[in-house]
Amino acid sequence: MLEKIKIKFTVIMLILLGCSCANDEGNYDYTAINELKVTGIQKEYTAYSGENFKITPELNPTQDDGTDPDRYTYEWVAANPVKLGAEAKILFATTKNLDGLLKLPPAQYNVYYFIKDKVTGVKWQQTPFVLNVVSSIYEGWLVIGDVNGKARLDMVSIIPGVAQPRIIIDVLDASGSALKLTGKAVDVECFNQPFVTPIIYGVYVTASESGTARLDPDSFGWTLSQNIAYETVGGALPTNFGVDFMKSPLAGQNFLYSKGDIYALYRTFQFKYGLPQNKLDTETKNFYAAPFIAENFGSSGAPIFYDRDKRRFIRYEMSKGTCSMMPTVTPSANSIDWNNTNSDLVFMTTSAFNFGENFAVLKDITTGKFNLLRFTTALAQVYYKEILNAPDFDKATKFAVSPDSGYLFYAVGGKLYEYDNGTQKAKLMLDKGADEITFIDFNARSKTFAKKLIVGSYGTTGTLELYTVPPVNGNLILDNSYTGLSKIVDVAYRLR
Repeated sequence: MLEKIKIKFTVIMLILLGCSCANDEGNYDYTAINELKVTGIQKEYTAYSGENFKITPELNPTQDDGTDPDRYTYEWVAANPVKLGAEAKILFATTKNLDGLLKLPPAQYNVYYFIKDKVTGVKWQQTPFVLNVVSSIYEGWLVIGDVNGKARLDMVSIIPGVAQPRIIIDVLDASGSALKLTGKAVDVECFNQPFVTPIIYGVYVTASESGTARLDPDSFGWTLSQNIAYETVGGALPTNFGVDFMKSPLAGQNFLYSKGDIYALYRTFQFKYGLPQNKLDTETKNFYAAPFIAENFGSSGAPIFYDRDKRRFIRYEMSKGTCSMMPTVTPSANSIDWNNTNSDLVFMTTSAFNFGENFAVLKDITTGKFNLLRFTTALAQVYYKEILNAPDFDKATKFAVSPDSGYLFYAVGGKLYEYDNGTQKAKLMLDKGADEITFIDFNARSKTFAKKLIVGSYGTTGTLELYTVPPVNGNLILDNSYTGLSKIVDVAYRLR
């Protein structure tokens, strides 16, 4: 009987509670909170990495008198659907508006815009939009130079289908690269197959303190393990090891030059950078290599070094990794003893002129006269004469050889001369007045620009110019000019 009473009581209580809840509507005060109705964001955008990107959303709050400008916090988050884990999402801005350089790697992203109302604590997520980030560093001129004594990498970016090249100042920062150059500008290089593996394209940049680093060829991304010290055998070089310059005669065949030493890589034979190669096979000590390498078609010829102290040319055999003496040549009025030049090497390069001739400028230590030597891939000397009628040649700081005509260009201050070794006369081609010419070259890897004379100059800003070199000592024709750059030290072409 008692059990029945308990059951009836429980049922009655449940009914009463239900009625109480049903009849309690309207007994609470509901307060509407501030809501955001964001407009001004499109469903999809396309933008170039490293260039300014702008979105100005309107928040349209329902309860905000605007007296507190710091009421909200903002987050712009880019999600890459093909990435996993921590790499999938990138917080790339914390401002109300997007207005600045876009530093996201090229990809298609879903972008989320988050706004938090600090008064109510509510966080709003807007409908994501699609952002197509296109590479602005696809192809073009890489220019390393100094700004107030510090290294900076700029780029003249050439994008397919876009008529006007883009000038990207401080391309490492613009592309979001982790690499920070420290010290002064030294070198920039671009070439195929810098490793024993054939699939990698090499983009290397060198500053005096941070050393030589390889950039990701598409994003310019970088981690410490991409420093060139990690590409050597045995890890004997310091992490911040830096080259003075690099040369690549053929794909998979590369040289590093640093402070009198030369290191070599030959992919076919699986040779990696290791011990310095500047040592004769008949001697025990390394010679101090002058800062020039005549690539001479690599394994198809014989790269040429120069012993600075004993003043002699040295040939290098790629397949053996050894240096040897040059063939005997009887000195005459039209030739020089390879193994005893009695001269300092002022300049040496391999040119495309005449199917690949090597040019060397030598200064006789006895007479002080300058001589020009030309020799073939097979090491036959085809020209050796004194350089005459060349104003201020002893003051020249930069040299380059035209692949079409074999003209020797040299720069003195703001003046550029063209020396014709046939007539043995120099002609003044450019006079930039107070501006200094800091760089001249021809770049064989730059496709349609391979025969253009590249001139870098500096006044109040750095300028990169490309010239056509006409035959018969015709005046230079200016094709392209790019200003606003650093004080140019070196130039390379990022090829596609």
